Amino acid sequence: MTQVGSLSFTLQQPHLLRATASASHFDPHLHGTYSLVALRRGEAEIHSDRWSGTVRAGDVFFFNPYEVHSARCLTENADYVTLYLSQQLLTHCLAVECRHGAPMIQTPVLRRSSATSEFFDAFFVRCAEGASIEASLREILRACDLSAAPPPDASTTLVARACLLIQNNCTRAIRTEDLARQLGVHKSHLIRSFSSAVGLAPQTYIRQVRVAKARELICSGMGLSEVALMLEFSDQAHLTREFKKVFGVPPGVLSRTIRGSSTH
Repeated sequence: MTQVGSLSFTLQQPHLLRATASASHFDPHLHGTYSLVALRRGEAEIHSDRWSGTVRAGDVFFFNPYEVHSARCLTENADYVTLYLSQQLLTHCLAVECRHGAPMIQTPVLRRSSATSEFFDAFFVRCAEGASIEASLREILRACDLSAAPPPDASTTLVARACLLIQNNCTRAIRTEDLARQLGVHKSHLIRSFSSAVGLAPQTYIRQVRVAKARELICSGMGLSEVALMLEFSDQAHLTREFKKVFGVPPGVLSRTIRGSSTH
């Protein structure tokens, strides 16, 4: 079960959310944005379809949008900062266009080095603001290998088509049988194939994609009850339960941060 000791949010700018946390375990989960994680203390085992390995203090590691991943600390709680950045901010920092699909970060980890030390110093010691935030992100992202995600076509696998369909309908509570019907397969076949390839059952994936959309809407200033209604959670309590499974804290922590920043 996801175990978070503490977590606080800061909206650095409209397309960049920062989470400062201490945690020991994260169940498999996803985010709708790029995630850049800077480990400040401790070490942890990370698992995703793209990569698995051990990260240590001073390392910076990356996840792409909707990349399912999990983490387990090897000793005590790890202290870390996660930056959730949009595709718009990433492409702006790198001055690239998305003509052939969204950029995908291929580098799993940047080990502790002068480059990561400068990033830690810029972001966490000198408290980068505005243009300096983008400059710091630009430098760390330039150290990564990126590729363009191929656009979906008729030959795309069943699971990839299912994921895309769910992401494109992120405000809906889609039933698994309806998803299978749209894809032209039996429900049990979809569940087996999807769970094996993604590491989450279709319904879990659907809920987490909606949580990712909820995070975006909360950051835009929308109230929790309104978000729950728009995303077809049964009620605000249901949204809270699902949000905690992903982030380890209730959505009110994020909502209060956004309301507080809007009053300054």
